[in-house]
Amino acid sequence: MNICIFTTVCIDHNVSENATYTSAGSPAIFLNKIFKQFDDCSVSIVSSYGADFTKYLGDSVNIFPLKPNVSKTLVYENVSKAGLRTQKAFNRDQAIAVDLDDSIINVLHEADIVFFAPLLPTFGKDYVSSVVANLNSSVLKILIPQGFYREFDAKDNVLVREFIEAKDLLPLMDILFVSEHDSLGMIAEAKEWALSSNLISVVTLGEKGAVAFKDKTEIMFPTIPVPANEIIDSVGSGEVFAAAFVYKYKKIGNLEEAGKFANAVARQKLFYKSNNIKLDLKNL
Repeated sequence: MNICIFTTVCIDHNVSENATYTSAGSPAIFLNKIFKQFDDCSVSIVSSYGADFTKYLGDSVNIFPLKPNVSKTLVYENVSKAGLRTQKAFNRDQAIAVDLDDSIINVLHEADIVFFAPLLPTFGKDYVSSVVANLNSSVLKILIPQGFYREFDAKDNVLVREFIEAKDLLPLMDILFVSEHDSLGMIAEAKEWALSSNLISVVTLGEKGAVAFKDKTEIMFPTIPVPANEIIDSVGSGEVFAAAFVYKYKKIGNLEEAGKFANAVARQKLFYKSNNIKLDLKNL
């Protein structure tokens, strides 16, 4: 299974429930950590990055372009306490969309799944359309739009914006993943998008699990909550859920089984620092 992820990588400075660390960040990094633990997956990441990011890559990240293309990498400072997160973002002007060269187009021609998961509202309709134009018709196209919900004040704090690009981007997608915290009225919006854009909308609900909408069908995915004092690190849990959900759905095409599997994987993740996730696949 070949997965390509268009994203905005960053350097994460994380202070979480019971962990403090600096590591490679972005949805793609968490998606990659999960897909790499399934023996039938190959992952390619497409993102701008600077030379300051290379020490965080390791051997497990296959990234395009092959060399840094900007002077500094996007930096996020994340503080998560009691289920709430505050964030700052720096070097935002460096987080540009990567031009599609022959090497990236070759990756797209071989892809089975393509994610669009920016940390800023970077990808416009024309750019996403140019990617989709290079895909086979069977490719599953996924949007994690958290970056489209973000704007910034003069002190680099992350603020909430409207996802004004939704009407242009959602018709190009097969599955959408959002968090209940992305926007007020998120569940109602996701339900409407499933109807108007003919896609599967999935809303993660934290300790309550998740809910999916397809056509006029609503499917709940309840989970077993982890006590707050046992959570090591919740950063990236939404992306971990999305990776597991898409993996299972691509294999069997069943939403209920995909949601059940994704909940189990996301729950396991809470017991690890986000830079050291290890799944017990035998107990999933």
